[in-house]
Amino acid sequence: MTPSSQNRIKGVFGLALIGLMAVLTLYPTLRFLLLPFLSRSGHLGLAQVSAVSVRALVNSVRLSVLASTLAIACGVPAAWLMERRRWRGSGALMVSLWLLFVLPSYLMTAGWQIVFSRTALAHGALASAFYSQFGIIFLLALKGLPFATLAARTSWRAIGAELDDAARLLIRSPILRRAVLLQLLLPSVGAAFAVVFVESIQEFGIPATLGAQIHLPIVTYAIYERLATTPVNFAGAALLSWQLVGLALLAVTVQLYIAARFGGALIHGRRRAVLCPPPDSVEAFCAWSGLGLLVAVGLAIPLTALVSAAVARQPTAEHLPIAWDSILYSTLYAVLAASLAVAIATPILLRQRTAGTRYGQMIGALSLTNMALPGIVLGAAYLIAFNSGWLALYGTPLLLVFAYVAVQVPMLLRFLQAPIEHIHRNLSEAARLHAVPLSIRLLDVEAPLLAPALTWGWTMAFIQVFFELPISELLYPAGRAPVAVALLWLNQSLDYTSEARLALSAMLAALLVAGAASGLLKFLVRTPLVGEPA
Repeated sequence: MTPSSQNRIKGVFGLALIGLMAVLTLYPTLRFLLLPFLSRSGHLGLAQVSAVSVRALVNSVRLSVLASTLAIACGVPAAWLMERRRWRGSGALMVSLWLLFVLPSYLMTAGWQIVFSRTALAHGALASAFYSQFGIIFLLALKGLPFATLAARTSWRAIGAELDDAARLLIRSPILRRAVLLQLLLPSVGAAFAVVFVESIQEFGIPATLGAQIHLPIVTYAIYERLATTPVNFAGAALLSWQLVGLALLAVTVQLYIAARFGGALIHGRRRAVLCPPPDSVEAFCAWSGLGLLVAVGLAIPLTALVSAAVARQPTAEHLPIAWDSILYSTLYAVLAASLAVAIATPILLRQRTAGTRYGQMIGALSLTNMALPGIVLGAAYLIAFNSGWLALYGTPLLLVFAYVAVQVPMLLRFLQAPIEHIHRNLSEAARLHAVPLSIRLLDVEAPLLAPALTWGWTMAFIQVFFELPISELLYPAGRAPVAVALLWLNQSLDYTSEARLALSAMLAALLVAGAASGLLKFLVRTPLVGEPA
């Protein structure tokens, strides 16, 4: 095969990958969002949105802004502590933040609901505060804290010691000196605020559990109600989805303005590393107290409540049947979707490494477009686009897996981009010049180098798909519901004991499967081929 024919094959392969992403993202999204303008029911949906859903929009914006502000207010000091002080609890804080990121929001909410269902706390002031807008803000801020801390940590790390010295020499007031240093954090704080805000307005698990229980209208759950109740209002759901997309674009625009107005290069040739002193007694007390509070309210209390509810003995009549088979279905869906997502994202990035800039820009635009879409909007788009016509896949497990893949591929493109770019293309080219077959080049040259990143990427995708809620709620096949759907049904039925038992069993199963699959992947990529020396 000549080099020109190889280039043509690679070009066709690259275009096929772009076409696949377009089918998974642009086609269903555009068909759904344009529905109000192309359908006769669009004017009716607009009237219903303007009459009923203004309150939901106002609630979503207010709660998201307050939760984002609270997350930033806690995340910036936490990032300062991790980067500017030699504190022994930094590792524990980072582990806690990752656990908060992985823990599904509806399970955290269920844990706190179990706590306040106890007779001693059910009618107290704390229960009243939790079953209100404050409870939703509290939960949204907890879920946004990892994003805020990691974003602020990057900027604290980039601020060199020479900037601190210059501030001490030129600015006498400690307050003004801190204000100047905080101004250097504005780009990262703006980015963190935009990310937390977008994640908050797109959150579905908390509105579907706590929000539904206190009957507080929120946009994401309002979209679901228009799709799950009879008569189905597709046009109204699409118009509400436009609100979410518009809010996300507004947040990104504000973040870009802040980055352009206050941004600057902090890493340069004269940058000196900051010598981090140990925290003083007051700082250490605040740090350990904050870590203990975070672990308690974010992890220990809700998880302990789930365990206590699971082992509680109650009359059989109070329990609903537990869909134990949902764990098996979620495992199958997650294994298949995570494997397909990795199989799609990896060749896209490998092709991007050798293709032109335009190809990379197209892939980046498609991935960013999909990442900006809430799960509830993408699920509704798949419901519309693949319910009839030439791709009638609704009601089949295949459509659910395709939706999972569409959500996970953009995340994997971002996660795997740096590890793949760090592998020099000359490694594979040298093997090709020595007549090494393509299969051996992939298995023996690139696969072992990419094994850690692929393992982490697959594990992250598996866990997220296993507990994914909004897409599962809209697209699951009849009689084969994923575990998230079964958990939400038990939660809305207030059967916390059955929910806790299913949740803990599902978490254990997910950890076992993810660990076994990761170990198998590491074993395969490190095992020599047949005929080679061990």
